[in-house]
Amino acid sequence: MAGRPRLPISTFGSITTVKLGPGRFRATTVFRDWDGQCRQVGATRESRNAAQAALKVDLAARMRSGGVGDSLDASSPFPVLAAAWMEDVMLDVDRSQGTKDTYQRELRVLVVPFFENFTIREVTVGRIELFLRQQRAQSYPRAKHSRTLLGMILAFAVRREIIPRNPMKETSRMKKPPHTPKALTPDQIAAIRLAAREWRTEQGRMGPRSDGQVRDIIEVMLGTATRIGEVLAIRQCDVDLDADPPRLNISGTLVVHNKAGVHRQEHPKTHESNRVIGMPPFAVEVIRQRLALLDPEDAEHLLFYSRVGTPLAPYNVRRTFREILRNTGLEGLNITPHSFRRTGATLLANELGMQAAADMLGHTSTSTTKAHYAEPDRTVKSEPAEVMQRLAPPP
Repeated sequence: MAGRPRLPISTFGSITTVKLGPGRFRATTVFRDWDGQCRQVGATRESRNAAQAALKVDLAARMRSGGVGDSLDASSPFPVLAAAWMEDVMLDVDRSQGTKDTYQRELRVLVVPFFENFTIREVTVGRIELFLRQQRAQSYPRAKHSRTLLGMILAFAVRREIIPRNPMKETSRMKKPPHTPKALTPDQIAAIRLAAREWRTEQGRMGPRSDGQVRDIIEVMLGTATRIGEVLAIRQCDVDLDADPPRLNISGTLVVHNKAGVHRQEHPKTHESNRVIGMPPFAVEVIRQRLALLDPEDAEHLLFYSRVGTPLAPYNVRRTFREILRNTGLEGLNITPHSFRRTGATLLANELGMQAAADMLGHTSTSTTKAHYAEPDRTVKSEPAEVMQRLAPPP
């Protein structure tokens, strides 16, 4: 004899209502959840109709949710959805802790303040457009980050079948403003070097004198076109001064986590950025001087470190660099430690080609190097004029 047909996923059977006592009724049914299990669901109210209505509300929420006991639906507050998405991100082993911290900070600062009083279904295309326009009025990067983050949250809601589609896909495209990478000029480099050498070295100056680390960091960044976190993560064992030319193994970076503080990550920004690069003599000399301060047996010791031997925080190095920059008269020109990386990329691209620059910087393709790092060489070349002379009229 054939058994009763199994309920389809996310459906329920007949509702049974029983009287528990004076003014107490309980409505129950069997619901087949997303994991395939059938579970009894019930609601108790003061009347038969109220109990059945409460049960149907609970069943509707279960139909929209992606899991047992998950009550998120389209009428839930948006901040609750954002928190659920953040919890899901925190469980993702493929994302670094630094990325998770960034998402958490940008969610709190950029997205939630605008949508905190809306339900999920009220996050419509029109409201998203207004939100992005306001963010774009402040800056393109801010609007871009906001769009990416909100899009991921709404995609999470679609996967959980809380909403049927992602409204972000219907919003207008965001046009990136024109951008040309800018390298430092020789005069700017000279001014920065002079200010770094003289920073906090004046006679009679109150407070601690400079230990010269930021000055040395600038030289190493200029000579290797590395990121600031990569330079601060260089260990004694990453340097090979006996090679020809001397080499530097870029195998890590410093990261700052909300709870763990500053520590060395065992790979650069991306795994593809692991690389071994040759160093020019001026950078080698600085590194040689740094090595002379270390115990040769302590291979894991960082080249740059605080007064108590801990890693230097990138934030503190950037702050010192801004102070040095104020002494050069170059403030307001958007010069940061990353400018040294663009300067190296520009020099290499012009002299050795874009591929050589991409290899030095640890990029997987030249498109990133060309778009964001190498300043175009607009110098008029003589060779094209010589070639075009072939089109001259006959004498």
